[in-house]
Parts: sequence; structure tokens; C-alpha cells
Amino acid sequence: MKRFIALAFTVGCLTSAVSAAVTANTIATGTAYMTYDRAAWAMVAPFDAYTDISGTPTGASGPTADATGQRWMFPDRFEGTSWVNAAYPAAYLTGGATTPLTQPSGGFALAVNTYGVNSFASGHKITTFNSSTAPNGFIGLGGSLRVTSDFNEPGASVWWQKLALQFDSTDSTWKIVSTFGAGAGTVFELTNVVTDTINGSLYLSADYKFGNSDWYQFLQSSSSATISQTAILGHIELIPTGVPEPSRALLLLTGVLAVALRRRR
Repeated sequence: MKRFIALAFTVGCLTSAVSAAVTANTIATGTAYMTYDRAAWAMVAPFDAYTDISGTPTGASGPTADATGQRWMFPDRFEGTSWVNAAYPAAYLTGGATTPLTQPSGGFALAVNTYGVNSFASGHKITTFNSSTAPNGFIGLGGSLRVTSDFNEPGASVWWQKLALQFDSTDSTWKIVSTFGAGAGTVFELTNVVTDTINGSLYLSADYKFGNSDWYQFLQSSSSATISQTAILGHIELIPTGVPEPSRALLLLTGVLAVALRRRR
């Protein structure tokens, strides 16, 4: 039975990948798995000037690299559903962290929040997405991410708290959004998006980049570096409730094939 479900979903996913459409009244359930490309994050800006914690140039500059002291940006802390708030300034100081966060096999797991009542700690977005009645609604995710730069010393960081997925109808783009705290705003835009409906819930597989997000605009305006809008920084995959865990590899392969087919067409 599971093999039949996976096969049927594969065919549906290939069909929907071209149109990026989902069926009526599709909702969001399950878990999103987010991975990051450490080298891509480290070198998303190829060259920059070093500054102190106040943003004042120190007089030193250099190329970025996936090496200690030369990483333009790297994730260094992840918090799940129990995270309430990043207290300032303690939670923003990394203590000179030089090692990017090790991601678990399969990526960071961000559970989808419930509808109507917040099932996570305070501040997390309640899920409101419905493909028919609320296509721009939030898909609240149980995860917060802290990022640090070697070019901003000593140990200042940014918290992207209470992450969520959201479709922006103004530019027809899926986005990863920080919905709480000082880092609130669109963080990444999704590209190479594959979507489908399974068991009435949204399946989504996509790469993410800065694009023209709020955080791209801020980082570009506050830094001497030229930041890439198009560099692929990682991948996110939303697996609906009820999809067997062994099917994830098949779904990911299907998504890759579907994107290749769409590009060829």
C-alpha cells in the first residue's frame, strides 16, 4: 500500500512541478526539513571589509572562504519549538564562535504549527495557509536560527526567530520569513519550487536564496560587500503528515527530476 501511495504521488508531483499548482483547499501539516550549504553561506559575498561590533571598519579586508576567520556568514545556533525569545544582548553574543552549526542528517526539522491555537512556545506563527481561502497565509514552523559573520567582530549575530513559509502573491514567490523579534522580515526567496497536494496537505520542495528579500536589502545596504542574490544557499522540503519516512528520498529525487524537466521545457 505504501509503495502504491508513493508511486501515485510521484506521478502527481511530476505533473504539478510544471504548473506549480496544488488542489483546492490544500492545507499545511507535517514537518519542513531545512539544510544549508556551508560554503555557499560563507562566500555569498566574495570580498568584504572587517568591522568592529559597532560596524566601524577596522582597516582590514579580505576575500571570503569556508575557513575560520573568513566566513562571511554561517549558522551557529538552532532552536526548536520550545524557544520563546532571544534575550538581548546575551543571546546575540556568540563569544567569538568560529565553527558553523553541524546540521543533523536530513536537515533541521521544523514542525508545522497548528491552525487556530498555538501548539508551540509563545511568539510562533499559527498556521493559516489554505490554497483556496488563504493562499498568502503563514505556514508556521517550529524553528529559530542564529547566524554570525567573521567580518563583524567580536561575535555579533542576527536571530531569525519563529520562521515560517509564506507565498507572496505580489511577485508569485514562496519565501522563508522571520516572524518575531528584531530580525522579522523576509529572509530568503525560494527557487526551483516543486509543489503538490498529498492527503489534502501541501508538499513543497525548493532551494532558497537571498533574492530580493528584506534581509538582502538590509545586508546589502549596511555592508561594503556585494552580496549574491542568486547563490543557492540550501534546500527546504515540506513533508505532509502521513507520508512514510522512507519515501522522503523518493520525493526528493522526484522533485529534482521535475525541476530538470521544467527547465528543459
